[in-house]
Amino acid sequence: MDIQEFIHGVEGLRSNLLKQARHYLNDADDAEDAVQETLVKLWVVRDRVAEASKMRNMAAVVCRNVSLNMLRDKRQIVSIDGAWEVASHANPEIQLEEREGRQRLQRNIRALTDKQRALLRMRNVENMQYADIAKIMGTSESSVRGMISKARMALVQLMKGTEL
Repeated sequence: MDIQEFIHGVEGLRSNLLKQARHYLNDADDAEDAVQETLVKLWVVRDRVAEASKMRNMAAVVCRNVSLNMLRDKRQIVSIDGAWEVASHANPEIQLEEREGRQRLQRNIRALTDKQRALLRMRNVENMQYADIAKIMGTSESSVRGMISKARMALVQLMKGTEL
């Protein structure tokens, strides 16, 4: 199938594909994007499609799949952390346990060495990369990984109530 045949075959399909994509996506801009992606995919396989009727069927399937993939990609992941907080606010016992747990964690973090606290803060609070921490500490990345691992293990041991 050459360019002219493809363009001629696609001209009739575009409006139907747009309706189909709008049905799935409920957004004109997203539907347009889905149709464009569908047409690109059809262009890639144009040599395998000999008849316009086959291209119409293939276009419908590809458009549906592209639209569903876009919906899947857009789908927001709902965090259950927020739901737990809402549920726990209703129960004073759970609130007390959470507060005591946070206080215990803070005490145990203070019990770590200054270096261990600094490493955990850089990595877990400031979300720094190992390479950046290594530059600050003047050591290698693998050394930083080991030190952070040891700091975490020390914190776990403290949280369990056993000393190292």
